[in-house]
This record gives sequence, C-alpha cells and structure tokens, in this order.
Amino acid sequence: MRLSEATELPFKLGAQLRHRRAFHPVGVLAGGTVERVAPQGEGLPVEAGDVIGRLSKGIGLRGGLPDFAGLAWRMHTGPSDATAWDVLMVSAGSSALGRVALRPATSWSGATFSTLMPLGYGGRSWWLRARIIEPQFGGGLALESLSEALRAREPIRVAVDQSRGLGDFTPLATLTFTDLEPAAEQHELAMDPTAHSAPGVDLQPRWLTALRRGAYRGSRKGRD
Repeated sequence: MRLSEATELPFKLGAQLRHRRAFHPVGVLAGGTVERVAPQGEGLPVEAGDVIGRLSKGIGLRGGLPDFAGLAWRMHTGPSDATAWDVLMVSAGSSALGRVALRPATSWSGATFSTLMPLGYGGRSWWLRARIIEPQFGGGLALESLSEALRAREPIRVAVDQSRGLGDFTPLATLTFTDLEPAAEQHELAMDPTAHSAPGVDLQPRWLTALRRGAYRGSRKGRD
C-alpha cells in the first residue's frame, strides 16, 4: 500500500460522516489580492495578483469557541498566470520549534499561522508564517466576525513572512481580502498544496507530503 493510500480511507470516512470536509469544515471564502513586498528574486516566487482565500475552523466548533484556525489561499504564478498555487496554513507556535506544532487560537487577531511543513525551492527549505494585521478582531474565534467585516467593506489584511531554514522571518507578501464569496462556492473549491504549487516549489519531506496527498484526496471523495 502506498503512503497516500494509507491516509485516504480514514479521511474519506470522516468527510462522509460530516457531509463536508474532514477537517476545517466551516469557513469564510473571500476574494482579494496578494502584493509582494520582498525584493524580486529573494525567497519564494510569490507574484502580485488576484487570490481566492478561506479562513476556517479546524474542528468546526460553534460560535467563538477556540479552535485550530485555518488560512488558505490560491494564487497564480508562471507564464500568463497559468499555474495555480495553493497555500494552506493553520494556527501554530511562532518559535523555531513551535512552527511545526498545532496550537488552538482564541481570536483571529491573536493567531499565528504556519505551513507546518517547509517548502523546497532553489535547493533550500523555506517556511511561511502569517498573521491578520487588520482589522483588529476582539476575543473569540467566530467566523461571523470575518463575514461582518467583509460585508461592511472592511478589508482583511494578512502579513505573510518567509524564513530560510530556521532563520528569522522577513516580510514576503500582504494578502488583502475584500469580497465575501457565496458560501455555496466553498464546496466547489478544493485547495490542495500537494497538487497545486508554483514551478520548482514542493512540500517537504516527500513522505509526509504523500500522507497529506492521500488525506486531501480522501476528504474530497468523502464529501462528494
């Protein structure tokens, strides 16, 4: 049995039982833009353009209860923006060791998001970290507070930082979500960083990427 097949079945069953994603079942979908702030050629090949993003709760606990906060977005790169690049992050610690450990968040503004796994590019390993910088949300992890901000035309801005290896984080890009998308479109959008990545960028290590690939595939099959 391949590694990806080992994780496919449990995630498929989980999604079937929930009639939605196995994890991060509820979220807010928003359109917006990404702006590169790092010098060109320095670090990961993020380019300016349109994005579709999703802020979510990992377990799906009701209201403002603490949960594993999720941040995902799809951008495009390469010639004529031909390649979709999906980035998925979850609330974690901010230290060199904490960036690989899930950590429940008690508020959107207080959450630090991590890819949990490094991205290989240019023969080096890179990490991503993100934080919501505007607006300042109060306590609680309610999805409705995100929806209300977007309906009020209050952009949600996210600072994305990169780190080479276990070095210090430096600014990479800014995400700006402005348009609240219909909830029905969330089912159609299936982000998968193991399948959609920029040319030359891959998740590391490969064995763990294979496990994640099976998990995403199982979750898609289960909810379909």
